[in-house]
Amino acid sequence: MKIAGVVILYKPPLEVLKNISTYKKEVEKLYIVDNSVHKSKEIIKEFEKANDFLYLNDKENWGIAKRLNQVIQLAIEENFDWLLTMDQDSNFDKNGLAFYLNCCHGFNGRDNVSMFGVNFSERVEKTINCSFKAVHHLITSGSLLNLNLFPEIGNFDENLFIDEVDFEYCLRSISKGFQVVQFENIYLNHNLGQTSILRSFKTNKKSQRVLHSAERLYYMTRNFFYVRSLYKTKFPEEIQERKAVLLNRIKNNLFYNKRKVRTLRLIIKGYFDYRKRRMGKL
Repeated sequence: MKIAGVVILYKPPLEVLKNISTYKKEVEKLYIVDNSVHKSKEIIKEFEKANDFLYLNDKENWGIAKRLNQVIQLAIEENFDWLLTMDQDSNFDKNGLAFYLNCCHGFNGRDNVSMFGVNFSERVEKTINCSFKAVHHLITSGSLLNLNLFPEIGNFDENLFIDEVDFEYCLRSISKGFQVVQFENIYLNHNLGQTSILRSFKTNKKSQRVLHSAERLYYMTRNFFYVRSLYKTKFPEEIQERKAVLLNRIKNNLFYNKRKVRTLRLIIKGYFDYRKRRMGKL
């Protein structure tokens, strides 16, 4: 397995260098794609003398899908077989990625797997075995993308810009007869949004809740309906699950987000932009 990696940045904080350090030694080349308007001097300084890194920045924010497609073509041209895709706020535990790669390398039927992924929702007890299951959805961060299958599956859908990019690609992969596999005992430290301790209006108890910007909820809403229109017949249960996730996010943000009016306005705009087929960047 010849493996490259990509991390997509947007206004990256300095801690991103620490995150990168948890996986950079396990990939043969790392593509660092910066969607920020201004180049990151700290990132450039850290990697400017390294031959196994490529920093890309054209002062435009092209989202996730287009950047992944851009890097995938570069990686294929350099004869890489797999691409590790990472968010700037994600990292592995010590030796976590090495164990992950061993599990992928030893997986029976690996050539028919479009994407491998890891557990990001709850930390589980470490084991020496590679515990896995077939799934219908992996998040982009921490996933290993099979580049040999990419031409047959096709590009990531650039209509989506961000959000649901990974979900759509997974469903498309499965519809073409390929597997999507998650290793349950490998954990990725990943931030899904701004986590706050908030008091429930219903029970008055405090609990963790994830809040998003109004712009992210626009993409989540618009893109859910777009993906639903493509796959609701073939994957009805999975679409219902994603609908429940979206409704929970909308509920939390309308109840607890301080910018309720703007949030609601962009959620509504997301739905009507889907109806009008206004896709891509907001």
